[in-house]
Amino acid sequence: MARTIACQRCGEEDDLRGSDTADGIRIECGACGHGWLRDEEPDRCTTCGGTDLVKRPHALTQYSRGTQLSIVGIGEIMLCATCDAEMVEWSDGRAVPVNYRPAAAEKRDNDDGDEGASGHVMITP
Repeated sequence: MARTIACQRCGEEDDLRGSDTADGIRIECGACGHGWLRDEEPDRCTTCGGTDLVKRPHALTQYSRGTQLSIVGIGEIMLCATCDAEMVEWSDGRAVPVNYRPAAAEKRDNDDGDEGASGHVMITP
């Protein structure tokens, strides 16, 4: 899951520097001088802001022969226990479908009626 790191004090996202320390990666804001450990704060769902996230396996794919989609590896994807509750339950012991867009990774707009943009995926046994 891509994660945006921003200064906890001033919100700066671009002028940040990281350095490896014994305690972990220390981030320092060039704008205000504030410093913190990168993994001090838990990851948050970008939809609801909750911190109850669940890691699930996720297939990494590529088109290997024309339109033939092949699994080339397995990665991990973060799911929100609240916003992605149905997928969290379904994916227990299975990989999350390739076309599923988790709420924890990007904000979804479920009010537009467009199923493709909302991240809904048909879950079949």
